Amino acid sequence: MTTPATERGFDWEAAGQGLGESLNLHHAIVVVGHNPEQTGQVALGIARAQSAHRRVTLGDLFADSPPIQHLVHDDDAHGLVEAISYGISLTRVTRPVSGSTRLFVIPSGSEPPDYEELLSNPRWASVAAEARATTSLLLLAAPAGATGIAALVAATDGVVVVGDATPAGIEASSVVAMLRESRPAAAREHRASRAVAVKRRQFKVTSMPGIALLSLIVILVGWLAYRPLAGGPARLGPKPDTVTHRVIPSPIAVQPANPSDRVDTAAIDAPYMVANPGDSISTAAFAVELVAANTLSGAILKLQQDGNNVPTETFSPAQVQGATWYKVVSGAYTTRAQADSLLRALRQHKLLDRSSGTVVRLPFAFLIDSGLPPSAVPGVVSMWGYRGQPAYALQQTNGSAWLLVGAFESVGQSALAVPSLRAAGIKPQLVYRKGRSF
Repeated sequence: MTTPATERGFDWEAAGQGLGESLNLHHAIVVVGHNPEQTGQVALGIARAQSAHRRVTLGDLFADSPPIQHLVHDDDAHGLVEAISYGISLTRVTRPVSGSTRLFVIPSGSEPPDYEELLSNPRWASVAAEARATTSLLLLAAPAGATGIAALVAATDGVVVVGDATPAGIEASSVVAMLRESRPAAAREHRASRAVAVKRRQFKVTSMPGIALLSLIVILVGWLAYRPLAGGPARLGPKPDTVTHRVIPSPIAVQPANPSDRVDTAAIDAPYMVANPGDSISTAAFAVELVAANTLSGAILKLQQDGNNVPTETFSPAQVQGATWYKVVSGAYTTRAQADSLLRALRQHKLLDRSSGTVVRLPFAFLIDSGLPPSAVPGVVSMWGYRGQPAYALQQTNGSAWLLVGAFESVGQSALAVPSLRAAGIKPQLVYRKGRSF
């Protein structure tokens, strides 16, 4: 009897490398997981991707993460414990990685780490600040369950979660990305076909009552697919006008830059992966936060009041001290100066009080559609507004438009919007915002 070949395991390092291509704006990241092998592979993948164009230092806080330890080729056991707890210079415990001029590694240290003391040490903040000042990247692979992990994450730019790890005390806005093992396509298809077969056996339409029930289900599914989000107002604005597509110019003109049009779709099957990592450097991240509403209806009312007077207006859910708020924002610009210009214009036009509004950095959004002709934008935006989604358009350099929903400061924060998108029939595709306002 021949034993069937087993399926190849998930490539965690490749997953990390794919994610690493979208992390150009980060300078200090904690990679956490329960498995030191998988977590180390993800951290190493990120490090290899980023070391292609800048200095990367990879630190092991597991005490022994095999993929990272294999990069150390000397007998000196000193590492992060000595540098953070005892004040030894990081330079003295940093080793170059063979075959790379920009990749360096630091082992855990000569003694087992006391996580509560080590991870809460205030020196991490200065280490992260030094990485930002030198535009380098510090990566720290650490166990998700370690005491003090939340304090370490708070001192850095965020956390990458590997596998099913759920670190305690970490806010959603601190999550840079979540990587989970993808199931092989063949296995998914086999399970799907079996599920369909079971359903067919369980539900056979062999009588008039069965046909009537089937018709009722079809009607119900059609109604659910088009109805607005449950629990919210029926619509954001009037029903879409599918005949007259009229572009209403904004009374506020702010000249943004034109970034690249390329979208490099990631092939890794992992939640919340950014689809266009190549656009991270030129993203239209800067916007003006107009108001933070503590209810969905309050955010919708703000959009209705502003109408077409405020460019590129949308709202997004955000966690603030454990509660969900809805932040209404306007604009999508590549520089803070452009967003400052919008803020001044909004105040001059009496659309904001003198004390209201603030410039924020929101690089991420969900892409609904692309390649739209400009003439179709008003009707499509209105249609999605009727379905409960605060959509807006950004014009690309080739003249077409991207249709987007929301604006988020981190990948973790964007996860809060996923349930409402799926309820509206949208497959979430997270992207870096790019283009200019209509």
